[in-house]
Amino acid sequence: MNTQTQQPSLVNLRKYYLDWLRVIAFASLIFYHIGMLYSENWGFHFKSNYTSQYVEYLMLMFSPWRMLLIWFISGVALRFMIDKISGFKSWLHFTLYRSIFLLLPLLVGLWLIVPLQLFAEMSQRGVIDISYWQFYLAFIETNNTLFINYQSGVWPHVDVNHLWYLRSLWQFMLIIIVLTLFARLPFIAPLKTFVKGGVSFGFLITLLTIATLFTSHYLTGDSIRETNGLILLLAGYIFAKNTYFWNSLNKNLVLLALCFAVLFLLIILSYQKAFTLPHFILSGSYNIQRVVGVFFVLALAHRFLNFNTYYLKQLNAWVFPFYLLHQSILIILCFLLQPLSLGTVVEPFIIITGTWSLCGVITWSITRIDVLRPLLGVAIKREYSSSAKMLGYTVALILITPLAYKLIT
Repeated sequence: MNTQTQQPSLVNLRKYYLDWLRVIAFASLIFYHIGMLYSENWGFHFKSNYTSQYVEYLMLMFSPWRMLLIWFISGVALRFMIDKISGFKSWLHFTLYRSIFLLLPLLVGLWLIVPLQLFAEMSQRGVIDISYWQFYLAFIETNNTLFINYQSGVWPHVDVNHLWYLRSLWQFMLIIIVLTLFARLPFIAPLKTFVKGGVSFGFLITLLTIATLFTSHYLTGDSIRETNGLILLLAGYIFAKNTYFWNSLNKNLVLLALCFAVLFLLIILSYQKAFTLPHFILSGSYNIQRVVGVFFVLALAHRFLNFNTYYLKQLNAWVFPFYLLHQSILIILCFLLQPLSLGTVVEPFIIITGTWSLCGVITWSITRIDVLRPLLGVAIKREYSSSAKMLGYTVALILITPLAYKLIT
């Protein structure tokens, strides 16, 4: 076992490499979803006419660990927020405020952003041949028979699609709050001491790998990604301020890089059918890569990205809106460009530049109006009177309450 000494003056400093990682992780998610338009064998809501297996080789570098990294970072961020809370009123205010911050953009996404994806998907499959206005009028009727084969969702055919992360993040936040309150009971203290100073780096990787192997073997469908997300969120929450963990990442960077490279080669060569591996070896390699990939990228960021710049705060503020908007934009762009048959270079170029540009323009336009900023998950800038704040919170809570009820029942 290894021990570490907590350094309060260091562990509470802002970790700029996590800010950079948050920006990079969500940026890579946008490119990944653009790649899904062109992947030949992987299911997606919409497909370009120019699909290829070769794009999947590049995506396999990110596929095992991309969302788990986001979950780990989310766990770290949640820990820093929760550690500032004391007292019942503070807990209540935090829970309500974070619920509004997460569920209000999700509500906007469910009714205004995600429907664009369903329209393109149903049009490509030949289910509909109508205008978007006609489609949307039918969409807001939750019992419309047009969507008889699209009943999954928070409400019938009103699904989260790429915004499942927001739904799960809110649910996991409630779990973390309950666990945190439970962990403050006196008889839990010995376990907390063990976690702070007694969990070796190798043991942690082994434990997380076993957990991901367990989920992939015993769970199915979305339950796998949901459970793995909770596991990595908990890991990020627990080790957010563990100095030994962060120092271990730095010390083991070379070893993590070698493991990452070897596992990637093994996965990609097997995917190309260069050789045939038993299923348990391939599954084991993929799940080990899930954990190694997260820690390798964390180690890289810890070593090279722990610095601040004048635009980092702005980039972080725009992560949320870009995440909300990007998938609908890239799918609609592909839908509109498809009849033009622009080819394998021009079409992806327009979709990449168009997705980033439109996300930027829409985000800039909406966030210029202060009271609309929370709709995209961006904090308001101005100071308002207590009565105005109370009115805003009340309206927001009324709007999100039906959604919150559906997510916990």
